Amino acid sequence: MKIVLEITLQTILAFFSILFYARIIGKKQIAELTFYDYINGITFGSVAANMASDINQRTWQHFVGLSLFAALTFLMQYISLKNRTAQKVIDGEPVVLIHQGKILEKNMAKTRFNLDDLLLELRQKNVFNIKDVDYGILEIDGKLSVLLNANKKPLTPEDLNLPGRTESIVSEVIMDGQVIEANLRQHGLSREWLNNKLKEHQINELNDVVFASYNPIDGSLYFDLRDDNLGKDTVDLSDVE
Repeated sequence: MKIVLEITLQTILAFFSILFYARIIGKKQIAELTFYDYINGITFGSVAANMASDINQRTWQHFVGLSLFAALTFLMQYISLKNRTAQKVIDGEPVVLIHQGKILEKNMAKTRFNLDDLLLELRQKNVFNIKDVDYGILEIDGKLSVLLNANKKPLTPEDLNLPGRTESIVSEVIMDGQVIEANLRQHGLSREWLNNKLKEHQINELNDVVFASYNPIDGSLYFDLRDDNLGKDTVDLSDVE
């Protein structure tokens, strides 16, 4: 029983330690997973796992190790932010693998990127002919950025001298039956307005709505119900004042 209690307390400490340090380190650890970040994340998780389950050593020893590792990770990120040379050493730098339809074999060998990997990355971007690529750049997170030749790029309204269409990010106003008050206020809308619009479409309970979003461009409201009825899930709110 004592061992179970000890492991429980260690696990709780490990969990909240990772939560705390992950918030300090930031989202880069998962947003741009470089080779360094990959190794760093594995080691960080391994130390935390030992702290949660190892009863042969004192918990504070693991905690000190975890804290020191998090501090060093944060320090490396700070140095990378302030010093370009250090950033190249720690994170690496982008490498050109394709230039004007030609594969740069030396750069391929330098990055240990083989032809199958290159073709796979191109196919995932709907590029099936290397000669259509003006630049292919291997980014520090291992992904390939592709710039197509001018005659292979998709047409845009600017190419046809047509006016572009203004776009906007829709805002969630209901999530799993809960109203997002901040997003309503952002668009000058009220809880009363939302309730009235839902009632107009025979929706009397917020819990019936799994998700709802407001588009500020056309004033439309999209929502998804727990019990969907075809033809009922899209509401036109173009009459919003």
